[in-house]
Amino acid sequence: MFSSKAWQRHGCYHLGTDALYNLPITKASLGCKDDWNSMDHFDPTSDLRRLFKQFFDLRAQYPVLNEGLSLEKRGNWTHVDYLPFSGGSPTERGLWSVSRGGISQIQNFTYADEVWILYTNENTTTSYSGNCTTDSGIGGPFQSNTVVRNLLYPFENYTLGASNRSFFSNDESPFFGCIESITLQPYDFKVFVPAANWSAPIPALTKFSPGHDARIEVADGSSNPNSIDVQIEFSDLMDCDSVTKSINFTLASSGKGSTPSVNTGSVQCQTISDGDITPSSVLGATVSRWYWKATIDSVADGILTITIKNPESQGGVGTGVCLSLSNELLGIEFRLISALVRSGYRPSPRSKGQEEQCHGVPRFRIRHHRARRER
Repeated sequence: MFSSKAWQRHGCYHLGTDALYNLPITKASLGCKDDWNSMDHFDPTSDLRRLFKQFFDLRAQYPVLNEGLSLEKRGNWTHVDYLPFSGGSPTERGLWSVSRGGISQIQNFTYADEVWILYTNENTTTSYSGNCTTDSGIGGPFQSNTVVRNLLYPFENYTLGASNRSFFSNDESPFFGCIESITLQPYDFKVFVPAANWSAPIPALTKFSPGHDARIEVADGSSNPNSIDVQIEFSDLMDCDSVTKSINFTLASSGKGSTPSVNTGSVQCQTISDGDITPSSVLGATVSRWYWKATIDSVADGILTITIKNPESQGGVGTGVCLSLSNELLGIEFRLISALVRSGYRPSPRSKGQEEQCHGVPRFRIRHHRARRER
């Protein structure tokens, strides 16, 4: 959603939750006191946006996820609960194992003909285990001894043991593969393919500092133009020079012209160590593994558009792709918009011209407020 005070004014819920069991409404009841709710929410680094973009990318890389007509249940390890206010209706909870593939007579996928999906609706971290030589083992569609890898973060591997079911239904080896134990987080899900068919996800922006639509206040009387420190994080190890060269600027100023530029002496590029990785707020979404940090000089009051056009990873893979409705890979530009606001100049959060220029393109905003002198 674009910036509007309406989202904040309507943000406090006080009607209670008698019919909604254990509904967490702490944030909903205090939303009108949280200024974040009135900010622009078109954040291209949002965990949820990034996860859904990865879903679309996976559909392009693995057509079976988009077009496979065969959905086969491989097993379930569940129990029945009767929740308060459910009127006696049972709720089945636990782990399900399914596979999705093509129908051999009418579909022929040349790449990754089948995927294996595990998912749970438990709201606590739960471990599942079973004996692969019995029906209690967590079975899948691949042969035993196959190494499978998760298509979603953290991209972990499992080596499948042998189940008691013959792969070719002749009571002889090879047998269907099986996982004897696995631990899943609340509402977790995993999508497995053989490791030989696994493809790394396309690099993505994961974080922007000082933050999308952040408000930055500058003291009255400070220089105009001035400088801004920014940090951009990615899900893959990027090429530092490629990121720097891919950045350019467009400034809609308050009347004082300037030409923003990256202070090349301030550029820092660094791999984020495993101990410093911040977990995503959404299961399956990629996390920050590398950052680019620099100072942008000569930024006058106004709205600054920072365009990052298809920087490459250290492996030569570009970030500049999106998925169109026709499943065709297209180039895209990431735009980071900074609004520097001083007394006497208040640009609209999203002018018509900016909307046309940046329509359909991810962008960040920073609002830079000049403090007024006390009279």
